[in-house]
Amino acid sequence: MTSVHTWKTLCGLLISGFAPFLPGIINLPVDARSTAAVVVFTAWCWLTGALPLPIASLLPVVLLPATGVISARDVAPLYFQDILMLFLGGFILAIALEHHNLHKRFALRALSTFGTRPSRVILGFMVAGAGLSMFVSNTSTALLLLPVALAVLDGCEEENRKQLTAPLLLGIAYACSIGGVATPIGTAPNSVFLGQMMDRFPEMTTIGFGTWFIGAFPLVVIFLATTWWVLTRISFRLPTHSIPGLEQLRKTKDAQPPRTQDQNKVALVFGGVALAWMTRQGADFGSINLPGWETLLPETISASISDASVAMLGVIILFLLPDKNKNRLLEWEDCKNIPWGILLLLGGGFALAKACEVSGLSNAIGQNLGALITSVSPLMAIFVTCLGITFLTEITSNTATINLMLPLLFSACIAADVHPMLLAVPATFAVSCAFMLPVATPPNAILFASGRLRMGQMAKAGFLLNLVTAVLVTLVTYCWTLPAWGFEVTR
Repeated sequence: MTSVHTWKTLCGLLISGFAPFLPGIINLPVDARSTAAVVVFTAWCWLTGALPLPIASLLPVVLLPATGVISARDVAPLYFQDILMLFLGGFILAIALEHHNLHKRFALRALSTFGTRPSRVILGFMVAGAGLSMFVSNTSTALLLLPVALAVLDGCEEENRKQLTAPLLLGIAYACSIGGVATPIGTAPNSVFLGQMMDRFPEMTTIGFGTWFIGAFPLVVIFLATTWWVLTRISFRLPTHSIPGLEQLRKTKDAQPPRTQDQNKVALVFGGVALAWMTRQGADFGSINLPGWETLLPETISASISDASVAMLGVIILFLLPDKNKNRLLEWEDCKNIPWGILLLLGGGFALAKACEVSGLSNAIGQNLGALITSVSPLMAIFVTCLGITFLTEITSNTATINLMLPLLFSACIAADVHPMLLAVPATFAVSCAFMLPVATPPNAILFASGRLRMGQMAKAGFLLNLVTAVLVTLVTYCWTLPAWGFEVTR
């Protein structure tokens, strides 16, 4: 009997076979038409699960050379670019935090500072979730905070538990997605954007870790505060008094033993890497210019290193330093759960983006979209893009969505004679913020899988926050992020 996945694959092949004959594509060169078929088939496999996501990401390795669009020799390096090394280093640093149980300490410390009133407990969990997800994957952060949250809920009386459950669990899920926007390694779409930007526009100044943080962190703070306010003031009604059972939270934190020497070593390495990321390139605030430490190095070296170099140096130090048993702080066996599938997914997106560029497909589609952009104001163009991306990623992988959309948005802006980052930056932020459905993001799925949330609760709160996403991302990116990153987008 033919499996469901086989039928999905056959349907994908059929649909992709029609792609080269669609209006607007049929008159393009052969390479562009072939690329359209490869993009449609790969996207189909990504979005429908016809093939596992990492395996579907390898389709361009076979199909692009087979169609003559890009040679196999040129496709292969796209799957392990510098930005992927940065992501790999971030994964290993996160594993070190988890292996030595530092992530739980950080979470409980943040949670213990906000008091025992329900709204403040939710804020504490959200701050912890957003803070951790800046450096640890949002999936790992959600998995960490869920048992802590359930323990807090189980310590409440039944009536208070019913009132607190939905806003607390939703707050954690949403904060894990929002926090990842703040850093290049916080969520996969950020790395996709940086990789495609450097590949498509190598003449542009690279956005370093510190520069990214300066441009994105204000959005995270505003978005986190707004989400907390919506959950605790609009979507749900919470008691205003302290809940006695929540005092157990303080006791959990106070009962922890002092940090061990091994934990201190890992914290020192992690903090050093984060500080080096933040200060490598410095920051330009107009009247005040803070130089980065790379300016102290010889020019030949400073021009060669990147944030990935810093990450890998930190990783190597973790494998060099001894633990209390005279072994290494981190062993390779501890890294067996590195999400290699995410790295393949990113590489597949870079390969498709390159094919769209060299074949001329991006320019052809971009010219059509560019006509739409020129007919509205930049703010309206950003708002419509953010709104569409946010609701689209409710049912699709955010990484797959941004992989497919960035080449089109770049080309659309070029065709409209506006800055190519006008739509790409807000789209990258918006694609990480989908709040309505459990399948939209891993944190949504993890918290919904606890069995304590109803679909209606998530959909109601999430729909409102999706609209908030489009408004906030539009305003903050246009007024702050794009200028902070040196992109002049005004007409």
